[in-house]
Amino acid sequence: MTVIVAAAAGLLLAAAARRPPRHLGASLSGLALVPAAVAPAAVLGDPDHRAVGVLLAATAVAVLGLIDDLALIPAPARLIVESVAAGGVVLCGVQVTFTGGPADGPITVMWLVAVANAFGLLDRERGVAPAVTAVGAGCLAGVALVRAETAQAVLLAALAGAALAFLRPGRMGRSGARFAGFAMACGAIVPTAGRSADVIAAGMLLPAAVALVSVAGSAAHRLRRAGLVPGAVTAVHAGAAAVAGAAGLAVAAEVVPAWPVAAAAAGASAVLSGVLRGPLRPRPARVPVPAVVRATARRA
Repeated sequence: MTVIVAAAAGLLLAAAARRPPRHLGASLSGLALVPAAVAPAAVLGDPDHRAVGVLLAATAVAVLGLIDDLALIPAPARLIVESVAAGGVVLCGVQVTFTGGPADGPITVMWLVAVANAFGLLDRERGVAPAVTAVGAGCLAGVALVRAETAQAVLLAALAGAALAFLRPGRMGRSGARFAGFAMACGAIVPTAGRSADVIAAGMLLPAAVALVSVAGSAAHRLRRAGLVPGAVTAVHAGAAAVAGAAGLAVAAEVVPAWPVAAAAAGASAVLSGVLRGPLRPRPARVPVPAVVRATARRA
């Protein structure tokens, strides 16, 4: 029940706060995602030190995204700041446990930064990032509940509800999209900590697979070139996120073994990225019409 209330609160708060001055557009509206997700998590989730670390680091990433929206930041500087924020999450105890050694920290940092920036790029296509965030965060909230991670479940549910408010404008801005990607990546890591390598791989890959594949293969652009309307492109991405989320829930609930799901997700991601990177069918070239012919046609 708390998760449902958090989702509803996130939706209402985001809907009320996403109306910035017109000249700022999506730049400031995306920042509304932050309080819409953080406030319900802080009030309803009883956050522990890991959840607090995630909230603070994701907020820092969102503020950095807003600055990047308003005045472009050089990529190296942006990646350094994002890595520092991800390092703070690791210090709070949110990290993968692939090796059980010092390598887990850098792996976590690189993964969090990669997913946050993938969601930032995904937001270039109208409607896609909010839909993927809403579906993916909702499924991750279910995974967190299965693993008794209540604080993470409330944060992810609030994020899913807040993302729904952005379906109409279609974009969350760099600030909102990177915040969503960072928070979702953290939400995928927490329930898999201390489990087997195949569960960790499935838990990390599945929530981010749609964003990574879409960005790597310019999926939304290619689907539009194939003739799909924007709503259909959004539906395709949301459906793929739902499939990945359902697979993650099944793994978390131990309904299916993790290694086939992780292998299938990795294989499908690699194949789809390769297929989508293939050559686009060129549009028919326009034949230039001489000015004399155009003038004659107008007079006729």
